[in-house]
Amino acid sequence: MREEERIYCIWLSKKLSQKRFAHVLSVVKEAERLAKQNGADVEKCRLAALLHDCAKEMPLEEMQKICRRERFADLSERDLENGEILHGFVASVLVKEKFGIQDEEVLEAIRYHTVGKAGMSLVGKIVYIADAIEETRNYPSVTIIREKTYEDLNRGILMEIRHKLEYLSSMGAILHPNTLEWKRSLEEES
Repeated sequence: MREEERIYCIWLSKKLSQKRFAHVLSVVKEAERLAKQNGADVEKCRLAALLHDCAKEMPLEEMQKICRRERFADLSERDLENGEILHGFVASVLVKEKFGIQDEEVLEAIRYHTVGKAGMSLVGKIVYIADAIEETRNYPSVTIIREKTYEDLNRGILMEIRHKLEYLSSMGAILHPNTLEWKRSLEEES
């Protein structure tokens, strides 16, 4: 582990619960494997994976305040009530402000790791799917999604989005517009 990563780990271990921190480390491991397999920048994937959930356990009110200040174009008023969506956006702001991270590919991967977006970089795609399939994840079809992801990254992502769509529909919820647009673009590519 590089010195920079060690510093981030110390900071994260103070901000996150043990369970969340363990998840983060598992996402890093998964992202590194996927980066190597897909010819992505391993260091960028590791960095984005390591920092992707740094705002996950932040109070909703604090996340809302940051998102309102930043005026993210792809967040609606409805989105501002959902910490599951906001934490990625907030995390991208925190790591830029706290650590001076300017790499837009890394910031994008962090920002969109829960909702994705059409035209995501390879780093962004890897962090998105690594978060969904890391080894501690245990939900129906995760094993099949993992296998598909290692066969074909885009098809694995598409399978995960379809699973998410079914899950949210069963609860009367809907996919974020970014995710729907990304789904359509991935289907056109397939």
